[in-house]
Amino acid sequence: MCAHAVRPTPDPILDAIRERLQQQFVLHQRGARFWTAYQSMQLELVHGHPFDHERLCNAMADIAEALGAVEHAQLIGNRNAGCTSC
Repeated sequence: MCAHAVRPTPDPILDAIRERLQQQFVLHQRGARFWTAYQSMQLELVHGHPFDHERLCNAMADIAEALGAVEHAQLIGNRNAGCTSC
């Protein structure tokens, strides 16, 4: 079963991040500026919610996948996942 088969319910913490990521993706598609903005937002989330960073980083990866920034997002805690900066 694919790790992304069941999507979690929307998270209020991520609403603003989702909007900002969408805006950045429209502007920059998969380019370096999108990924720079992504990393900045990810750090913002981790610093603001240090005890929930794994779930929030995975949710951001799901958003990036849904936008089309990546074909298959790699998740933290997934045994098939690669390295992540989170």
